[in-house]
Amino acid sequence: MNISVFGAGYVGLVTAACLAEVGHTVVCFDTNTDRVAALRKGHVPIYEPGLTELVGSGIASGRLKFSDEAAQAVAHGRVLVLAVGTPSQADGSVDMSQMLAAADDIGKHATHQKTVVVKSTVPVGTNALLTKKFAGLPVTVVSNPEFLKEGSAVMDGLKPDRVIVGCDTQDDERLMRELYEPFSRHHDKLLVMSPISAELVKYGANSMLATRISFMNELAEYTGCVGGDIEEVRRGMGADPRIGASFLYPGIGFGGSCFPKDLRALGSQMRASGIEPNIIEAVVKRNARQIDLVLTILRRETLKRDAATRNRPVIAIWGVAFKPNTDDVREAPSLALTEQLIASGADVRLADPVVESVSIVANGAEKLLSVAKSEYEAADGADALVLVTEWRQFRRPDFVRLAQVMRGRTVIDGRNQWRPSEVREAGLNYFGIGRE
Repeated sequence: MNISVFGAGYVGLVTAACLAEVGHTVVCFDTNTDRVAALRKGHVPIYEPGLTELVGSGIASGRLKFSDEAAQAVAHGRVLVLAVGTPSQADGSVDMSQMLAAADDIGKHATHQKTVVVKSTVPVGTNALLTKKFAGLPVTVVSNPEFLKEGSAVMDGLKPDRVIVGCDTQDDERLMRELYEPFSRHHDKLLVMSPISAELVKYGANSMLATRISFMNELAEYTGCVGGDIEEVRRGMGADPRIGASFLYPGIGFGGSCFPKDLRALGSQMRASGIEPNIIEAVVKRNARQIDLVLTILRRETLKRDAATRNRPVIAIWGVAFKPNTDDVREAPSLALTEQLIASGADVRLADPVVESVSIVANGAEKLLSVAKSEYEAADGADALVLVTEWRQFRRPDFVRLAQVMRGRTVIDGRNQWRPSEVREAGLNYFGIGRE
């Protein structure tokens, strides 16, 4: 099948590469000419395990091409996949400008039957909006939200656990079944429903997962307060098959391009319908509090102490990306923590195996901070260390070595990844999330 994917960002590029891998002929369109030129040479602008190899395979086979000409993309594809950005606006609502621009391009050049597949995360009612926009044209619209997890997106794309399809006609359903047949060899993964329901599935799923995280973070604060260990509580809760173990891990808070944005968007849409998003607001509030809890420990153990001795405190942060196996720093907890520490007068040293530099705003000015590859380099001379992102290389550090190179003793395990006894035996002071 001939397919055109609009948008060569994270979702669009992974989607295009996966569709080409299973035999479809794909043109991936983007308005960024520099990005298109780089992709034609196999240069992938994002870090995602396996994606560079997949793109290279698609280019070599001739099934994956890149274009910056909208007319070419529209002419090529029987199916036109919209995977453009839908960022948040200041009030939490969704910026639909890229989506509407892509729809305008399709409207200008669609002369034969086209099925527009909306893969971007969009507000409820987008399918109806686009259907109205394409009135009088040989274009139908299908909702098909993506469920790609950064860090494992290639596997999610090639082996999806479910495919949500929201459509109004049997012809569109048959076309979508043909499109996804290579991904459903062992069992039918398509769940067909109304477009409105399909649009809500993505928001509902991400909001539920974020709610589980925030609930565990709130329970962790209380557990630590009364002298318990949230890790023991978590294991006991997760053993209940009605609950399960996924997303029960307390920590320094969630970030990334999906959870924060989708929570704000769903809350905005609910308010527009006269419904107060009480649970969603509580989830967002609790997530912000996790950074405050870490700052409280640092102020008590390090910042005030160094202020008294007139030494400028040095804080090492391990992990800049919002999660392992990605270079995505959008709304990463590390950035919020770094900005507040610098505003408090501290020097911050960052370490991450993939992220090379990061831009932050502190004290009203934008700063570009370099990121060390070596975690021990970042910790050298530090008064405190905070684990923010649970990269594999941070799982079993040499705590004796840390005690030798650090100036202070404070170690904050923001992901409850380390054994407190092992850290303390090395002469360091351990602080976890919800642990005595």
